[in-house]
Amino acid sequence: MKKKLLCIIPILLLLSSCATSINNNTSINSSSNIISSNTTNIDKNVLDNNKKTNLNTYITSLMNNTTSYTPSWNQEGFKGRWNYIDGVFLKSIIDLYNKTNDDKYIEFVKKYVDYYIDNNGNFINLKDEQAGYNSGELDSVCESKILFDLYDKYKENKYLKAINYTYNELMNNQLKLDDGICFAHKETYPNQVWLDGFYMYAPFLARYAKEFNKPELYELLYNQYKYAREHMFNDEKKLYYHAYSYSQIFWAKDNGCSESFWLRSSGWFISSIVDTLEYFNDSTHKEYLDGLLKEALDGILKYLNTDYNMFYQLVDKGDITLKISYSKYLKYLNNSYTADAYISNYLESSGSSLIAYSLSKGYRLGVLSIDYYNKGSDIFNGVYDKSFKNNKLNDICITAGLGPEYRTYRDGSHEYYLAEKVGSDDAKGVGPFIMSFVELS
Repeated sequence: MKKKLLCIIPILLLLSSCATSINNNTSINSSSNIISSNTTNIDKNVLDNNKKTNLNTYITSLMNNTTSYTPSWNQEGFKGRWNYIDGVFLKSIIDLYNKTNDDKYIEFVKKYVDYYIDNNGNFINLKDEQAGYNSGELDSVCESKILFDLYDKYKENKYLKAINYTYNELMNNQLKLDDGICFAHKETYPNQVWLDGFYMYAPFLARYAKEFNKPELYELLYNQYKYAREHMFNDEKKLYYHAYSYSQIFWAKDNGCSESFWLRSSGWFISSIVDTLEYFNDSTHKEYLDGLLKEALDGILKYLNTDYNMFYQLVDKGDITLKISYSKYLKYLNNSYTADAYISNYLESSGSSLIAYSLSKGYRLGVLSIDYYNKGSDIFNGVYDKSFKNNKLNDICITAGLGPEYRTYRDGSHEYYLAEKVGSDDAKGVGPFIMSFVELS
């Protein structure tokens, strides 16, 4: 697959010094990177009326195409239980409701959720005899974030019960690393921290802490974010590795981290910070998270492709083309191929949308300057112009992960991330795309 060579041009920055000191003699410094601070106004025509009309039509079509408990936004396959893919999309619809106060949005979410939660607050499995809620993974927590909004609106006790069930399962199931500090991603991935996981659980815990007056959860979140910064951040690249393993695993390098900087995992992590900050009432540690957000955004913005205002699937690799082995990767991951193939790094829409969302929301929360908001607008419009075609959002990496041991092709290599399927209209892209649209509207 041959593509036009695209250069990555670093964005010139003139930020005033911003260093946040934290415990254990660690500091976060975002003074060396990104965004001019000379702007005082939001760019005009952030979203023109034609784009708004097209996007509202698109959102309506996604909702109309989901008439029961089978979603139109899941390209991985029907889960039939509480899951993060539904959670990502439904969160975007909740954002629309909170922005517009139009009941049709929250009524859609309620109708869908009520297939999966009974009147007693129990989670239901509509596919098989397994549990309706998988307590052995952080992913399950993600969808429960929307339950706060449903409870606030409808005051139905079943939503409150489901919120508390989610919280108790997370806190009591010992899904922790052996060192006891950070949550492990899944029972099937023991002793592993993935950037993805922070998006799944951290905003839920922050909101739970605020709603139920549990300030000790702020300390827990602070320690877990600090753990990720200490173990997964590459200080030279200013990027986060996708995953870290506390114990030996085939995909981990000498530093315990996976090899690559995968875009969507960075997007999940950065979005988790801004969503957590929305509910973070702990003044002691909020400054740390503010600095963490700025540092992560400044780091990844260095790799923005300024021709298209999007990021690459492999963040730091530009327009490389690699030979991908059929027997090692494509045979298991991508049925579009029947032999070895040359596959190019590509501009990916889901991770780019997550960064656009974080930039614009960070400004709304007062954490970031207006220049970050305008950069978020550039990126959103870049995604719209390149990847939104014929009422579909394209260029979405459908899935990616690491291991487990019997899936050695999920090895975290550059080749692996390019071998995974690329598709359209999956919630992991659509949700962040809508979320960034809402923040910029």
